[in-house]
Amino acid sequence: MMTLRFHMDREDALAFNQAYFTASPTYRRAQTRSRFLLPGIMVFLWILTTSGAGFRWSGTVIYLGIGLGWFLLFPVYYKRVLNKHWRAGIDEGSYVKNFGDYEVTLTEDGLESSSPAGKGSYHWSYVDRASLTDSHLFIFLSGPLGYPIPIRDIGQEAATAACEYINNRKRSGVEQAAR
Repeated sequence: MMTLRFHMDREDALAFNQAYFTASPTYRRAQTRSRFLLPGIMVFLWILTTSGAGFRWSGTVIYLGIGLGWFLLFPVYYKRVLNKHWRAGIDEGSYVKNFGDYEVTLTEDGLESSSPAGKGSYHWSYVDRASLTDSHLFIFLSGPLGYPIPIRDIGQEAATAACEYINNRKRSGVEQAAR
């Protein structure tokens, strides 16, 4: 049994949203499609222009330059736009009610938590995974729900131990379910 006590604020919630969506296959597919769409259109237009009017450096620089610029700069732009929307989503709703002091206890059966919203117990089957970054331990429950635990509050050693414990529990649960 391990108990983690931490304080969640707006930046922690934002970091959790970023971690969830950047790991999402749907998000990655949408980003990839958007990143390649405009360059593909620009190459197509360049081919049409060159086949009809002949090769011109000015057209090549314009069409391929725009396509290449978009391809290189789009990930930064996309992340900035999403951050803006995530921040607005956190600020406009009653998300603030979730900010405050938390206590999450890892047990043999799952997680028990105490938060500003109340108390809860989650069986290991409800826990999706845990991941560790330089600043947070993220415990992902079903869907985009979970706990962004700042390492500054619990320490690196406790964060690493908790992450390993959760992921080992999930692996052993999968192995037991497969038998």
